Amino acid sequence: MTTFIIDCPRCKARVGAEGGVHVDSSYFDDDAGEPYGHRISVGKCPHCKIILVGRSEQLQFIGCEGSEYDVFGDVVRVHPNPPKAFTSYRIPRTLRQSLLEADLSLQVGAYIAACMMLGRALEALCRDVLEPKDNKAEKSAGHTPSRKKYLMLGEGVRQLHDRKIIDERLYEWSQSLHAIRNLVAHPEDITVSREDAEDLQVFVNAITEYVYDLSDRHEEFKERQAEKKKPRKSIAEMFGGILPGPPEQA
Repeated sequence: MTTFIIDCPRCKARVGAEGGVHVDSSYFDDDAGEPYGHRISVGKCPHCKIILVGRSEQLQFIGCEGSEYDVFGDVVRVHPNPPKAFTSYRIPRTLRQSLLEADLSLQVGAYIAACMMLGRALEALCRDVLEPKDNKAEKSAGHTPSRKKYLMLGEGVRQLHDRKIIDERLYEWSQSLHAIRNLVAHPEDITVSREDAEDLQVFVNAITEYVYDLSDRHEEFKERQAEKKKPRKSIAEMFGGILPGPPEQA
């Protein structure tokens, strides 16, 4: 039994999980030409006693890269309260990646880094929703858009509000995130609390779900309702040419 450091969502702190059990998995990735591995750790919070499950990536391997011992990265919690999952296929990769890295930063106590990633996520959302189609075409073709077309976070938030994609409360929250992102992007002597970083994460998750997941569900709902309103075909129309006709009179 060993102890490992992990984020406890109930205590809202990094704790040394007790009674830790580790299960390792590693293999050699022929495509990448290098080894790959990860570790699953299970233990209990020493304070609230909830079960905590975490995953850590293997960074160094015995006999590889001159390392004498296996080395693993920080343990990232996968239970309870795993990272927020979204269902829409329209969410761009940059947005998904930024949200994931923000969650990882929160779990290891890097709150300034989390705010940076959340600002990056919201900016990615603004560009995906608001950018002209020709600008997206340039990106997909591998060309860098001109600076005049490069939508920044502040202007993107304002346009989301002007186009009524977000309401007044979300706009106010967006401005707060924009202000914090600008502060943490420069080497100023500032601190960001866990509570503030988590609140910003809840907001960015909510606006992502609203713009993508809920919009997709709404469209699917309207399609089902429209399908229900279509007149139903008669039995003869559905089975025309299949059912036998009435017997002929002698």
